[in-house]
Amino acid sequence: MGRRAKKRLWAVVRYGLLLALMAFTLLPVLWMFVSSLKPEADIWEAVPRWIPRQATLENYVWAFGPYSANIVPLLRNSLITSAVTALMTAAFAATSGYILGKFTFPGKKAFAVLVILSQLFQGPILMTPWYRLAMNWGLVNTRLALILIYGTVTIPIGVWLMSGFMNAIPDELEEAARMDGCSLLRTFWSVILPLSAPGLVSIVLYAFILAWNDYQYALILTSSAKAKTIQVGLAQLMESSGKHNWGGILATGTVVVVPVVVLFALIQKYFIQGLTAGAIKG
Repeated sequence: MGRRAKKRLWAVVRYGLLLALMAFTLLPVLWMFVSSLKPEADIWEAVPRWIPRQATLENYVWAFGPYSANIVPLLRNSLITSAVTALMTAAFAATSGYILGKFTFPGKKAFAVLVILSQLFQGPILMTPWYRLAMNWGLVNTRLALILIYGTVTIPIGVWLMSGFMNAIPDELEEAARMDGCSLLRTFWSVILPLSAPGLVSIVLYAFILAWNDYQYALILTSSAKAKTIQVGLAQLMESSGKHNWGGILATGTVVVVPVVVLFALIQKYFIQGLTAGAIKG
């Protein structure tokens, strides 16, 4: 077999594996969306139909209805929590990343190592301490508690990525801006920040998705409608006693998943570019 034939065979195998992985990942989401448009009786057919026999929106009416699932307050809580987390992460990552990437100061290396090591202590290991702190500070059943916790996860990663991204920006651009009379703040805002946009977009998307998808911390820290997120509400719909409205549950799941999938599809180019550049340059 010649070299060209081997390259073609490898390309076929590679793209075949990628397509199989993509199908394995997306087919459940597609089935959930299609089933959310079906009447309850059609969801559990022996031979599933990928095109509904009779499409209906009654499941979505049930999900959004004020006298049924009523997921609107839960969506609002999730949206506010995720958006504030993303914006807070972007602000801290951009400013701290600029300082860490462009300036020299005592303890810089130690600080950078500390930022990375902070990721070793996350997840279930900190649930009890965070709950006790939230109790002491009166933050249980508040969105602020979730935002602070998510920030401890997203900000260190954001700082690390942005410091690598900004460190790769030529110093000559800053010098030219200062020769033109720009202050340090103006140079950061008008020169450095626009050039770091791909990294910033990736951090915003990462922080938003992490906060949007969280279930564990939202479960232990929120129980009332004023702070409960859509992930907790969806789990409670599935765990509720009595007959389950699976069509409504699938509609709720679609509302939770599809916006994130669409958002990622729209800006995946900048997300991958920002993560790759930040990781390599850092």
